[in-house]
Formats: sequence, C-alpha cells, structure tokens
Amino acid sequence: MFALIILNALLPPKSKYQYFLEQADLILCADGGGNRALEAGIDPDYVIGDLDSVTMQTRERLPKERFIHKPSQFATDLEKTLQFALGKQVTTITVIGLIGDRLDHQICNLNILEKFSDRLSITTVDDFGSGNFVNDTYRFSGEIGQQVSIFAFRKAEGIIVRGLKYPLENGTMEWAVNDGLSNEIVSNPVEIKVEKGTLFVYNVWPG
Repeated sequence: MFALIILNALLPPKSKYQYFLEQADLILCADGGGNRALEAGIDPDYVIGDLDSVTMQTRERLPKERFIHKPSQFATDLEKTLQFALGKQVTTITVIGLIGDRLDHQICNLNILEKFSDRLSITTVDDFGSGNFVNDTYRFSGEIGQQVSIFAFRKAEGIIVRGLKYPLENGTMEWAVNDGLSNEIVSNPVEIKVEKGTLFVYNVWPG
C-alpha cells in the first residue's frame, strides 16, 4: 500500500511528484497540508491532525468523514499522519511539502521520518531533489556527475558506498561529526549499504 503525504509547506512543481500522485493508493494530508492539496488541485482521502490549520474553505470543500481529528499535543501532525498510515497498512510513502516552512519544523519533520523509517519505506520530494532513508541496502542509477549527499541523523556504522566519486568501505557517519555533502555519481548502479543505523540519501535533480 502506497501513500502520498502532503505537509503544510510549499509544494514542489507538480511535475516533480506527478508519478507518485498517480501511483498513490491513498493521499494523506497532515493538517494544513489539506489546504495545500486543494490549492494544487489534489483531492485528499484524509486530513489528519489537530486540524487547527485547516481553513474554512477546505472544511467546506471536503466531506466531514475525511477529517481525522487527533488533538494530542504529544505528537506532531506528521507523526499522527504516519501512525494513521500504518493503521491503514501503508508500507511505502512519498512526502511532499517538507521544505519552505520554519527551519525548526523542517528539522523536526526529518527526525520524525527517520524514526519511522524502520516501519515505512520513505521518499521525500522537493524542488531540488529526492531523499530516501536507508537502513540496509539502497541501489539506484543516475546521470554521471549527478550530485548525491549522504547524512546520518544519529550514528550509522558499517557504511559501504560504491559508484560515487568518494567511496566508503566500512565507514562511520554521525550527526555533527561528518557528512557526505555533494558527492558525485561516477558509475551505475550506485550502491549504498549500512550495517547499523540509518542514512538519509539525497539525490539532486540532474540539470
């Protein structure tokens, strides 16, 4: 089961996420993400959260049963939406609307996604590229010279990177210690493995 999740921030051009929109079994919006969806001409299946950011226009345009009110202040609207997705047997998600809002919100959202990455296959899409959380093996192909960045939000060990300009063999990455900003594809397929922990692999759109 695949879900497209829309957050309450600037959405990338529809061309960047059209494929995921067409493939989605469910379209889920985190609170004010429902406003963003309708503005983009997207009809969401559910809007989840404390609903304090949902406009009156959005409430009037969608049936009441599509609003899932979860008022707890001990979880963010994204976290509530991810829990709801798991309850719907979703296994794979793509998240849009992740950037363009307050920096603290963006950092928090990435941390929450990392926390759920052991239960969900997660892709993020924005104006400039796509990101994937990796806790085992990730293989992909891209254009030679395309930039790829790798980060660990905690500590990741036993990292193997092949196909990039700066490879790794049994490496370690840790937040605020080291990172892999703007590496480059030199051969395909690229292979990234991690033995312990989780990596965030960001592919910059070519061109």
